[in-house]
Amino acid sequence: MPKEDIGAPPGVPAVTIRLPLLGIAAAAFVSAIACGANERMAALTAAVHDAVAATSAGSARPKAADLRAFYAARVGAPAWVNDEAPTRHAAKALDVLRSAVDHGLSPAAYAEPELTRTFDELTDEEKDEKAPADVLARTLAQFEVRLTASLLSLGREVAVGRGPAEPGKPGGSRRATPDLAGSLNRAAEEGKLADWLRRIQPVHPEYAALQKALAGLQGRHGVPPPEVVAATGAPPGRVETSLISANLQRWRRLPDAFGDRHFLVNIPEYHLYAREQGRAALDMKVIVGTPDNRTPVFSDEMEIVVFSPYWNIPDTIVAGETAPAVARDPRYLARNQIEIIRASKDGVTRVQPSDVDWNDPEALKQLAFRQRPGAQNALGHIKFLFPNDYNVYLHDTPADKLFARSGRAFSHGCIRVEDPEALAKYVLRGYPEWTDEAIREAMYSGVEKHVKLTAAIPVHIVYFTARVEPDGRLRLWRDIYSLDNK
Repeated sequence: MPKEDIGAPPGVPAVTIRLPLLGIAAAAFVSAIACGANERMAALTAAVHDAVAATSAGSARPKAADLRAFYAARVGAPAWVNDEAPTRHAAKALDVLRSAVDHGLSPAAYAEPELTRTFDELTDEEKDEKAPADVLARTLAQFEVRLTASLLSLGREVAVGRGPAEPGKPGGSRRATPDLAGSLNRAAEEGKLADWLRRIQPVHPEYAALQKALAGLQGRHGVPPPEVVAATGAPPGRVETSLISANLQRWRRLPDAFGDRHFLVNIPEYHLYAREQGRAALDMKVIVGTPDNRTPVFSDEMEIVVFSPYWNIPDTIVAGETAPAVARDPRYLARNQIEIIRASKDGVTRVQPSDVDWNDPEALKQLAFRQRPGAQNALGHIKFLFPNDYNVYLHDTPADKLFARSGRAFSHGCIRVEDPEALAKYVLRGYPEWTDEAIREAMYSGVEKHVKLTAAIPVHIVYFTARVEPDGRLRLWRDIYSLDNK
């Protein structure tokens, strides 16, 4: 006679029996086992619900929302335990927490050591005493929810970074947060937990390359090569956290898509790259802000090219530099081609230096100072605008000699480019009217001219102190703004 399987809830082995051979009492006994198991599972599910509620009570933080979403998708069912003990899925989940080191993060930050101890205690088959059913349910539920919360916390920080954004970076992460709860549930159901972090980490190949470099450092028993130690100033064994970890974090903040054609300005490298499909099409040296006038880290889009620009001098420079210079030398403005104007509803009027009270800061704020186009202009012969809250842009400079220096942090925050004419030709590629001759003529005409781009070009100003070259070498740059340790 054929066999028939009686299903059992998770954690209870299925019982295979021959129904005709069982008496009524035996059948009732099997039914009681199933009912008891169902009751234990119901108690566990209720305990998980209570643990989730207690963990995320009254919190609107993203990590609490991730936890609630994870169990809502499961209708409250546990993922890592059954009604008797943690399952093999829990062991694999703990392995995921241990893999935090692959991302320059510490497993201890996600309670991995403590969760591992609890797992060992709950799976110890040699224990003589069993806890009461209600106590065991609560213990398993707390382990379950803490493990899930740790996984989701690690996942969020691998995906979009941890802690506040760096100074000068607006509004935290700019990478879209993946569906952490949904992706973790799918990974658990598909038996692919080991791949989960890889699926949600930044997509840029530079991130994976830094991971590989980090693994290489750790593979040397935590002692990196002497040249790496010398370049970072970190003690042996700490390089992976003080340098590579910081740069992995920066990649997590960046959007997945930079744009098919975009600019990347790396502040510590003092370099600009025009990239197409991820490959450099043009590169040149740049000058960036001093540590006291930092170039901010942000992304925007280049929209306008200005030939023969005026330099509209910021109020802070007027108060801190221009006004004191005029006090020392009344001919300072004329010698530097600087004019004073006052704007009103009736238009713009010129103001004579002799009519200005140079000792009244408030009066100075009512005036605008600008340097006329020409060879002396601080912006050189061209500027490239990507409108932003920082009033930062790319521009030419008359101080070409500074590009010969290895350290080039000299500006008030804007970015000076080494070869502005080549940059203009690249930006205006595809504009038939802007031939090489037309570009040169406009740059040196002395008449300001604005050119609106028909297609904006993304600009990403970044701060990377480490990069892996295509040949596998780890390149390092000085942390000019002292951000790595933060």
